Amino acid sequence: MKSFNTFKERKMGLILGPVLVVWLAIFIYSTRLGYLLIHKNMALEVTVITFTVALVGAIAFVFYGYRQFINETSLWAFEIPSYFVFNKFAIFSVVLALCIKFFITSSQNNVGLACVVFVILFVFSASVLLSVGLHDRFISYNNIQLTH
Repeated sequence: MKSFNTFKERKMGLILGPVLVVWLAIFIYSTRLGYLLIHKNMALEVTVITFTVALVGAIAFVFYGYRQFINETSLWAFEIPSYFVFNKFAIFSVVLALCIKFFITSSQNNVGLACVVFVILFVFSASVLLSVGLHDRFISYNNIQLTH
């Protein structure tokens, strides 16, 4: 396990840690929503399509984010995790989905809207956690040097 050598690295770890906990909470909430969708006795086709779109979307967002760094030869140590954790589009989409879920009461009766909320929450929370967990492999595979 890597140790933090400089004050700047410790400081960035203190910023990324709590934000990652928030993303983890959103991921857990999205899996709970997915579990509740399964128990709504939806048609099998709707369930399969919803979960397939969520998984493919999460993987696509990770690949899209990594593609931003593919031609780099040197990166700051926390540049890739910061890109995903603080992505404005992801944060806006998640806040919008949570507002839809909590402020529109008819969403409990509308299965389509519940599926959209689940997909948005799952895509961004799973992709953030996946990308932060796999960024070391991406860096080593592409021979990118880390700067501190």
